[in-house]
Parts: sequence; structure tokens; C-alpha cells
Amino acid sequence: MDVFIDSSVLVRLKDPDLVLRRLAEEAIERLDANGFRLLLSAQVLMEYWTVATRPPTARGGLGLTFEEATLDVQAYRNWFGMVQEDERLFSIWWRVVQDHRVLGRQVWDARIAAIMRLHGVLHLLTFNAQDFARFDFIRAWLPQEVDAMFRAEG
Repeated sequence: MDVFIDSSVLVRLKDPDLVLRRLAEEAIERLDANGFRLLLSAQVLMEYWTVATRPPTARGGLGLTFEEATLDVQAYRNWFGMVQEDERLFSIWWRVVQDHRVLGRQVWDARIAAIMRLHGVLHLLTFNAQDFARFDFIRAWLPQEVDAMFRAEG
């Protein structure tokens, strides 16, 4: 089964807060060990880059150097599967935005939901499950909820 990985999880894999980092690491390790296919998109890597290279004093930035962030993105591309974003994505995104009345910065969450719909991915691992609650065609899980995800998939 496929699980889409949100940028919030990638960011937490580098978080100086060891509790959050460990939650992200354990969730990824358990999903991988249980045969789940872990997926990313270009958008998620771009979002990661934005936060990773932002100064730590600015909205949760990690303050990584260009070289450190480059190594991370290369590692994530090798570690996770990459889904493609093709010309069908806009029409799916547009329908999601219209159906769920998405406004402002929530457009990026709607785009992730549209990517997941495009590729038939039901599950999303994120630290921001509430941001995806409105999208009834996906299930957003917090890293500490992977056992519940396992049970849901039987």
C-alpha cells in the first residue's frame, strides 16, 4: 500500500527537537518495515527546501546551508518513491479547490490532496492532519498513529 509523505515529516526528520525527530523516524521506519511504499512529489521537496534553508529565527526554519539541503533532497529522492505531476493535475486540483472551497495558503494542501487523488493514494503521513481533514478522499495520519493506520488497512 502507498503512503504519501508530507513535507512536515521531512522537516521533522531534521528537527532539533529530538522528540519530534524520533516520532518522524519511527513512523517512517515502521511503515517501510511493514511493506508500505512511501511516496513524495516535487512539491513536497520544494516545501522542504523552503523550510530547511530558512533561518531558524524565521517561522520554524532549520537554517541548513545550501549544501546540507541539497544532500537532504538528494537523499529523500533516493529513499522515497517520486510521483509525477502531469497535465491532469490542474483539473483535479481545480475540482478539489472548488468542491472544498479552498482559499489562501490552503491551496498547497489542496494541491497535495490533488496529487494523491491523481495517483490513487489514500494515506498521508503528516504532522498537520487537521490541515487535510476537509479532503474526504484521503486519510491524514499523525506519525504517532501508524498503528491505527495498520489496523485500518487490516
